[in-house]
Amino acid sequence: MDLSIIFATYHSEEILQKSLECYCLIESNYQWELIIVDNAYREETRKVIDLFKDIIPIHFIEKSESGKNNALNKAIPHAKSDLIWFTDNDILPNKNLVDQYVNHARSKLDINIFGGKILPDRVLPKWIEVSSPSIKTALGILDLGDENRLIDADALWGGNMLIRKGIFDQGVRFASKEITVVNNHITGSETELLIRLKNAGNTTMYLKDSEVRHQIRDEQLTLGWLIKRAYNAGGGYVYNNPVGQMPNFFGMPRYLFKVLLTDILKVLVKAFSFKKSEICLSLMKVSNTYGKLVQFSRDRNMVNSSSTNAS
Repeated sequence: MDLSIIFATYHSEEILQKSLECYCLIESNYQWELIIVDNAYREETRKVIDLFKDIIPIHFIEKSESGKNNALNKAIPHAKSDLIWFTDNDILPNKNLVDQYVNHARSKLDINIFGGKILPDRVLPKWIEVSSPSIKTALGILDLGDENRLIDADALWGGNMLIRKGIFDQGVRFASKEITVVNNHITGSETELLIRLKNAGNTTMYLKDSEVRHQIRDEQLTLGWLIKRAYNAGGGYVYNNPVGQMPNFFGMPRYLFKVLLTDILKVLVKAFSFKKSEICLSLMKVSNTYGKLVQFSRDRNMVNSSSTNAS
């Protein structure tokens, strides 16, 4: 087996079907497999899988334990290749992706991690400022240029990253610690792993042609959805970047209250611009900061609860 592809799915059968239709278009002389982990145990998901099981090499795993990272960890031991490409159920691969990754990985044996572009599958409304890091994070967009080059591992997104299986053979796994963000959903949950791999000295390469498309749904192009996504990203930042001791207020970093107040004042100023793009970004900034505060609070409560139980 030359390449193992892994992703988790939860509901979203229409999106899953569109992605699998794209996998049917892959052209390669290499052997590859697609390992899909279903976290929802839905009959609807199995019916979609059954439509494609005789067309593409699918290994379907049903799993009850919640969490995307737990699903990915469940799939890793099933991978038959020494190269694993991790992606998401709403990602559309290009037809040459298998060849691109296998060829680069075999010619650059000193590099353990590879990744590439993630672009939207549709034209976005003008009021959505695609150049903004906040929008890129919310919509899972990644474009690091048109040259192959070495980068930090945590510059990648989980929708398009390849990691050599040898790393996982050493016992490395995606973090499965309890997540306390609302609805157990944070953005960038793979980032924690990539930070660990970077700190362990693993080299990462960005590949300009290893491009995929991210399915953008209509509801994702609404102000409410983007604000909620920014909130989740704030929680994800705290999750992935634990901090040491610092001046705090009720157990939360004091400086964040000052940042939140500043962000709110900026929203009031931007409201008078009557520019939807600027109002959107300012509201996302407030939501992101608030998400950080909430996550700090939840983590503090979890620590206090653990200490109480231990005593």
